[in-house]
Amino acid sequence: MKSLPSILTLGNLSSGMLAIIMAIHGEFALAVMMIWVAMFFDLFDGYAARKLHCEGEFGKSLDSLADVVSFGTAPVLILYLNSMIEVSVLGMALTALFPICGALRLARYNCQKTASSGFVGMPITFAGGLMSFFALWSPYFTHGVAYLVIIVLSSLMVSQIRFPSLKQVLASHEKDIVEPK
Repeated sequence: MKSLPSILTLGNLSSGMLAIIMAIHGEFALAVMMIWVAMFFDLFDGYAARKLHCEGEFGKSLDSLADVVSFGTAPVLILYLNSMIEVSVLGMALTALFPICGALRLARYNCQKTASSGFVGMPITFAGGLMSFFALWSPYFTHGVAYLVIIVLSSLMVSQIRFPSLKQVLASHEKDIVEPK
């Protein structure tokens, strides 16, 4: 039972890898669907670790590595293959920027000593989800819009802006249901 969180994290990683493979084969809608499956696994791996009291450095590291693949690399690769394959060196560099900023954001999170309310910088899972949605529709936009989306989402991940955690959002809604205003 204690291995369940790691199994869920490996489900995240496997889904991210399948998204990359599907994108390489031009199956962009299926690739995006696999990113959303990875989000499902990512949502529950941490929950399972907390409930089973088996949180640790191994799980945190494995989760970050899986997240860089599933939410850093896969979404921007879908974007690149779906609509930016003929871009200049600038487009290629910006494509690399997204997973780099995601990795920096995860490293900063993993080095935090104290638990704080919410997150500093947009969580990579959320940024990757937004990027995957945009990547699916990117052929309808110019390269300039794609560049802007990459720059904005990358910047938000490494920013000092605080984002609420899903746990906080759910807890506040639960409180509203129990104690109506």
